[in-house]
Amino acid sequence: LGRLDGDTAVSRHSYLAALKAAGAVCSAVDQLVAGRARAAFCAVRPPGHHAGPGGVVPNDNDPHGSHGFCLLSNIAIGAAYAMHVHRHAGVKRVAILDFDVHHGNGTQACVANV
Repeated sequence: LGRLDGDTAVSRHSYLAALKAAGAVCSAVDQLVAGRARAAFCAVRPPGHHAGPGGVVPNDNDPHGSHGFCLLSNIAIGAAYAMHVHRHAGVKRVAILDFDVHHGNGTQACVANV
């Protein structure tokens, strides 16, 4: 067990948990594109909206950045997955709605150049 920052503890199982969380989002994308679901909500842990493309994303309010419990940007992974894997089905754009109480700076950094 270790710490990435004051908020984010990790164990030897953390990476696998993060992969499963991102995989759940990709599975939801598959279900939606196939028409087997009309909507999806993935309540996964660890969350992901503070994980940037290179890890921590500093900002004006926090010049050192924080992992904020996040290891992988699940929604950015899901968006990229949808636009790549399902491009043949006509997926060209996605909308990301982050309704957390604070800004998803990692998600923004991940999709800034998409």
